[in-house]
Amino acid sequence: MRACCSLAVTLPLFLVQGAAAETAESAQPAEARVVFVRDGVFVSPVDDAWSEIPETTYTLMPQMITPPNGGGSVSKVAVRATHDGEEVAIRLQWSDPSADRGVGVDTFRDAAAIGFPVGKPKVVPSPFMGDPEHPVVIWQWAADFDANAEGRSRFGERYPHSEGVWIFPQDLSVRRQVRAWRGAEPVIEYIAKGFGTLTPRMGGTVEGISDYKRGQWAVVLRRELTTSDDEDAAFAPGETTQMIIAIWNGDKKEVNGRKSVTYAWIPARFDGIASTTAKADLGASRANK
Repeated sequence: MRACCSLAVTLPLFLVQGAAAETAESAQPAEARVVFVRDGVFVSPVDDAWSEIPETTYTLMPQMITPPNGGGSVSKVAVRATHDGEEVAIRLQWSDPSADRGVGVDTFRDAAAIGFPVGKPKVVPSPFMGDPEHPVVIWQWAADFDANAEGRSRFGERYPHSEGVWIFPQDLSVRRQVRAWRGAEPVIEYIAKGFGTLTPRMGGTVEGISDYKRGQWAVVLRRELTTSDDEDAAFAPGETTQMIIAIWNGDKKEVNGRKSVTYAWIPARFDGIASTTAKADLGASRANK
């Protein structure tokens, strides 16, 4: 009887993992267009000009490939993107009833991440953290980093009896050390060569800005098209790269592997620089509607 119960418990997990792997291999997500704009990428997530950029919505699923499994509370993410020949800005938007910016005991933050192949590989890496021969680079924005950068960490609200507590010099030293490798930006860059190999990249250059209103997160991640690091994502006008997306809902205790993910690479096609779209043109277009 015990063996029977064990089979009944484990079989659905294998079925879910198999279905997830099959989804990743067979489903081809819609292409995301990275629109060329002449006068600079859109930095703010609330810039009205984003409304004129084509939006593509992707379905997210619970991460069920490797422990810790789970997530799935965020079902969809909307993507818009621009580049100006020098920088790229990618905007993610998703629904979340609460903005979770704190981290503590049994308290988790909201977060989002985009992954790309390193360089321009001839073989597309596994969407599940890559492999030793085909690594991936990951940009992760986190709401608590964002809050700290803007002085909105709400530490006093979560720990009301901390008012007036002395901050030791050692604490400030640790903070400086963290900022030395992470920077003040609310984004951490990682490189991965398979499950369990996630490693922070030193000297990251990705910048992030977020906005939360009426149950919606909007996050913009921005970086130069090319960097001097050989182990970094490489973008170019007129070319297509691949990206994968993950979202964490802190209120649902989603952390680490418990997240909502796209199981297949999303083609991201960069407009050529011969395009004529400009932010001023978009403003004129809205005025004429």
